[in-house]
Amino acid sequence: MRYLLSAFFWGYLALSLAVFWFAVLIPWLLITPFDRRRRFSHWYAYTWATHYLALSPFWNIHVENRELIDPRTTYVMCPNHQSISDIFVMFKLKVHFKWVSKHTVFYVPFLGWMMAMAGYVGIRRGDAASRARMMNECRAHLRRGSSVMLFPEGGRSHGDQMRPFKRGAFVLACESGAPILPIVIDGTRGALPHGTWVFQQRDKKLDIWVRVLAPIDPAIVDRDPARLQRLVRETMSHELARLRRETASPPHEPRAALVQPSPT
Repeated sequence: MRYLLSAFFWGYLALSLAVFWFAVLIPWLLITPFDRRRRFSHWYAYTWATHYLALSPFWNIHVENRELIDPRTTYVMCPNHQSISDIFVMFKLKVHFKWVSKHTVFYVPFLGWMMAMAGYVGIRRGDAASRARMMNECRAHLRRGSSVMLFPEGGRSHGDQMRPFKRGAFVLACESGAPILPIVIDGTRGALPHGTWVFQQRDKKLDIWVRVLAPIDPAIVDRDPARLQRLVRETMSHELARLRRETASPPHEPRAALVQPSPT
């Protein structure tokens, strides 16, 4: 049954992406000249992503502390990365941002084209020139008031611990003064592990947790990217461990208060 449901989900995704793309092409051409930040395109991406989540028989997604996100503030958003399904799940935040994604995704018919239409940013891993272009595009988005979202690990983790963080997100935050918005995700690896297309749901839906943490102002570490990188990783590691303890606890136990980061 898992194989059948997974095949149906991916087949439906492929077919519906084509429908969504053709449906938006004319509106996009008409609206984009007046939509400098391409907010319409991101809203459309949010719409197609969340409709897949709504139809999926595999997951229950719990989003905590969404109210910590100020829609008037521009952030460098940093979630941990466990699975390709993180990309769908992040749209549940319901805020405007620009993804940074590996360049090969932009070559995927309809999906990649829609990402390009939304102004998302591609990067070729291990290519210094591509990294420089990515940083410049992110700087431009931040100047225009659009948050950017990067996985600071640079790829999916394959164990319980997060991978070492890369510096790009923290350089952007320190240069621009935009606060880092840490986000911890747990459960997506269990839903769709690396190396398989089969969802791992069995007798019941899997619970996926997204916890938004308090924004971290680069000024508290004197806009030092290395110190900010360490602080954010330590904060996220602590919260990820706490989230796992809490979600493994009986439902009647009280949830712990949100951690507030402090400079280290």
